[in-house]
This record gives sequence, C-alpha cells and structure tokens, in this order.
Amino acid sequence: MVKLFVISFEGMNYDILNRLIDNHMLENFKKLNNDGYIGEIKGSRIPYEASGLVSAFSGLEDYEHGVLSYWQAHNYDYLPKTYDSNYIKYMMIWNQEELKGYKQVIINIFGTHPPYPVNGCLISYAMNRTLRYSYPDTLIKSFASQGLPYLQDMGAFFVGQDKNKFAKDVLKVEGIRYEVCKKIIESEIDILYVNFTCIDRVCHFFMNELKDDTIAPDDKIVYYMYKQCDMYLGGIMKYVYENNADLILFSSVGFNHLKKFVEINPYLKEKKLLTWSDNPRIPDWSKTIAFEAVQGTHGININRKFIYEQGIVNEHEYDDISNEVIFYLKKMKNPYNGNQMFKDVVLGREYYKNHPYAPDIITLPFDSDYLPYGDSYWSDRVMRHSQTGWHDINTVWGGIGPNISGKVKKESNNTLTQIAPTINHILSNTIKNGFNKSSLVK
Repeated sequence: MVKLFVISFEGMNYDILNRLIDNHMLENFKKLNNDGYIGEIKGSRIPYEASGLVSAFSGLEDYEHGVLSYWQAHNYDYLPKTYDSNYIKYMMIWNQEELKGYKQVIINIFGTHPPYPVNGCLISYAMNRTLRYSYPDTLIKSFASQGLPYLQDMGAFFVGQDKNKFAKDVLKVEGIRYEVCKKIIESEIDILYVNFTCIDRVCHFFMNELKDDTIAPDDKIVYYMYKQCDMYLGGIMKYVYENNADLILFSSVGFNHLKKFVEINPYLKEKKLLTWSDNPRIPDWSKTIAFEAVQGTHGININRKFIYEQGIVNEHEYDDISNEVIFYLKKMKNPYNGNQMFKDVVLGREYYKNHPYAPDIITLPFDSDYLPYGDSYWSDRVMRHSQTGWHDINTVWGGIGPNISGKVKKESNNTLTQIAPTINHILSNTIKNGFNKSSLVK
C-alpha cells in the first residue's frame, strides 16, 4: 500500500494556477485545494530546476549542495559538464540509510543519472542520449513490452523545430510517464517520487501567448499543459484516497514572462576583458580574462591558471581582477532599454558561502524581464534567444492526506528546503537529526 506520493510539476506559476482553478479549468487542483492545501513557497535564490529539485529532496540550501544549474560552473576544458548521480545521490532523501527499508520509486528527478540500485526502481533524468536510464536495467524494456515505450525528456527539447510539433512531442513524453506511474502505483510500493516537466518545457517558448488576447484560453499551449497536469493529478489522487495516503506536490521553479536574454560576453569584450577567437561565439582563451559562466547561474568566471586549461590569471591577481570585473559590470547598461543592467554584482564565494562550485562573480539583474544569457555553448543549443518565459523564485507547493490536511504551517518564509523534512515528518521522523529545516506541516 502506497504511504506517500511526492509529485513535482516543474514551472508552475501560483497566480496562473489559481486563475485556472477559479475559472473551473483545473477541477482536481481545486479539489486538492479544498480538501488539503495549495500555497506559495520560495525556490532557490537564483531559480533553476536542478537547484530546486536537489534542495527539495535533500533539505539543503543551494550554497550547501552546490548544484546551481544542470551544468557545473567550472570545467578545465571550458565545456560545461552535467552534474551526475555520483555527486548528488547521497544527498537525496531516498538514499538516506533510515529509508532504505521502504520500497521507493523515483521517476525523472534530476541527479539520478546514471541510475543506481534502490529498494524499488528508478527511471533517471538523463541529460544525454542513452539506452541505460533505469534500475533495474530491464525496467524500460518491460514497459515497452506492455505498449509503454518510455521516452527521455531529451527527445522533447526545443531545438528550432515547429513549436506546435514540439508541444505535441512534450505531451507524448509526459503522457507515457504518467501511464508508467499508474502501472507502478498498482504494484507494492511505499513511496513514489515523480517529476513532470511539460509546463516548464512549453512555458519557455509559449509564455508570450498568455498576453495575446486574440488566442482563446483553451487554445493557449501553457494552459493546455496545466490541464494535462490536472488530469495526471486526478489519476494519482484516486490512489491517494483509496489508500488513505498522503500526497505532496510542489514545483522546483515558478515561471514568469521574459523579454530578452542579454549577452554579457560582448560587453566584457568592449572592456577588453574578453577576446573572440576566429569563431565569434567562442573566446580566445589565451587572451580572455573573464567570461560568462554556464546558463542559469547568472555567473561570470575568471580565467584562472590551473582551474582552466588555458588560464591566464594568476592567483595573486585574482582578487584585483575580480574587483575590476565587478566595477565594470556595475556600470553596464541594458542594451535594450538603456537602464542599469544589474542591481548588484557580488563575489560568488560570498553569495554561496565559499562553495567551490560557485561562479567567481554573481550578477543580480535589475529587471527580471532581462536576464544574463550564459555561455553560448549550451545557451545556443537550447535556443535561449527564442524564449519568452523564464524561471521565477516564487513557486508552488501543496498537499493532501491525513498527515497534511488541516496541519499546514502557513508561513510566508517557507522554502523548498522544507520538502524533505516534511517527507520525513510524514514518515514519523524516521530520519533522525537529518535536517536543519522544519517540516511544512505540524
């Protein structure tokens, strides 16, 4: 009998969710809100799915776990590398020794690839194409033989194809994920963790539709994905009621409108801190002092010797050069409106409390409609200049069940780091002295 369902819906906006509930477009979310609770919660300080998911399932702040993006901020050869399970897995709640007696199922949560043994099964969140993304290895083949060919999210990224086809591809991936969930729920398990990504995927490219009054609400792709998630929620809630179980839902990031990403590297070139190679998208590392860090971190890195393959900045120069870069960035103007680009620029080691994986410098945008682009290597590949929406720190959590309904602590300073302690609380505090944060429920 399932004791606990934990569902992540990436990219949910609290105001949009409530608007659709009020307009009778999300009946299952409405029922959950009536019988349980839906409210706002704060995500990571610089919101990103990877950071939010790790914070939620570890109970650790971003400066404690160091996962600030999908990709590491520093790499010797300058090519961003994804975080994998070898770094993250021991932080996650399902790997804590006290929970290993529970039969647990983990589906599509960042930091689980490559897959590893659990007491139950695991379908990883793969960031590259692979044939091995489940534990046990035979799991995916077993579902395929039942007419459920599980697909990775990588197969539904926007890379310039027709946007409506992209939305259909996203929905195909998500629909199979939901059907796999239902199959697994019908087996003997204790806890299910699953991450649905369809809202986030389409919000990046279709948020502009929400401001277009010529498009009917039912035809707006973002709203359609919310309705699909409502259906998924309803299907899972049926098992929640049948088993007298608890359900926690949350989103690792919120979502809001975006006007433009702003490339910082051209400004660094203007200030003679960066030199382009023959390829105008790749710096000449032998002549570059500072450059944009990987997308989503709002970071700038210093091209240090021994940290980078072609580093030119000595350690004794590092502080002075960092201060020089900060000086120029504080003066940077938004190229689209002429306003101040950043409300503050700070050292990464101060912002993230000396975490070694932090970018050297963190830029805090003055206007959330205009955000730093990030390194061109990954940013170009995910079509950032085509995006009309981006992550927001304000996000959603909620729940229902005997250990949640009527017991929620409705506090304004709640954060995603309280999801793991809440799971532990519902499981009778099985993990002893494991979390610094409090549960979201009494």
